[in-house]
Amino acid sequence: MRDRIILGGVALVALVTLAHCKAKSHSDNTCEGATAATTGQALTMASFRGASLPPKTIALTFDDGPGDRTSELSLWLKDQGIEAAFFVNGYRFDAQAPGIMQGLIDDGHIIGNHTETHASLTGEATATPHPDAATVIKELTDTDAKIAPFIKNDRWLFRPPFGDYDQQDNDWLDGTPMKKYIGPILWDVGYKMDAANGEAADWDCWQDGSDAKRYSVTDCGDLYITQIKHISRGIVLMHDPYFNELDPQLGGTVDMVKYIVPKLKAEGFTFIRVDKIPDINAVLPPLQGSNPDGGGGSSSGDNNAAPGQNGSNNNGGAQNVGGTDDKPCP
Repeated sequence: MRDRIILGGVALVALVTLAHCKAKSHSDNTCEGATAATTGQALTMASFRGASLPPKTIALTFDDGPGDRTSELSLWLKDQGIEAAFFVNGYRFDAQAPGIMQGLIDDGHIIGNHTETHASLTGEATATPHPDAATVIKELTDTDAKIAPFIKNDRWLFRPPFGDYDQQDNDWLDGTPMKKYIGPILWDVGYKMDAANGEAADWDCWQDGSDAKRYSVTDCGDLYITQIKHISRGIVLMHDPYFNELDPQLGGTVDMVKYIVPKLKAEGFTFIRVDKIPDINAVLPPLQGSNPDGGGGSSSGDNNAAPGQNGSNNNGGAQNVGGTDDKPCP
């Protein structure tokens, strides 16, 4: 998200380390120095998850909007005292979108870049050729122009569709103003449908999907709760525009959020905005006039990986972009 001048040798070294950190595998994905506080921003091959959060602390994130019920969800979360992140697609912007975006900001949420068309930036998840440099740059730049008026405190967050991001993309974007973004911001919960193991992906719940089955709001929500309780902390991936299109009365993600949040609160879970996760907050400019803890998290952090957390490590939340299991979205 925006360029800043880096002053001082220590800060420069930290930024270079962050920008060029590269892990060899999903199980060995630490990046020494990637979580050091800096005054600059840069995309990096070391992605971010929620391993630095204290136990029973989660960050809600919503992709692929804005949708028809984004404003409803935004206000409901505000009433619950929850700040969330909305990673939006530029192609969804219509005449109502600026008002929706301003509402998100007014309600205390943060907006991130999820590209213009939701195309894979590597082709991996969609089994398509790798896009060329101009296409990759345009995917971020076009959406950036739409969300820029709504970004506060120079907190520019990026999440690639499907989690697809590679060194080639990183090199291309590093030579453009889009290097201002922090990311990729990935996830710990909600990336695949596996009901037998207590895992869910909301978009898959509302269509026949990978297991040829549709789920009710409560059944899908219970799977999310099971996985959240098992992992204990982290970034939760959801998609606010989606619902059961065969029967809209059966509901979708917005209804599921309203179902799971009270239950998670009753279990003692607290909520933090994704940019306030310690390892992410450390590489972003300071917040102005607000509590960096977000009301539910702790800026002191807990650098132990949560039990059962895929791709986590004991060096915090900066991690290598994930493997084949980490492919969300339809």
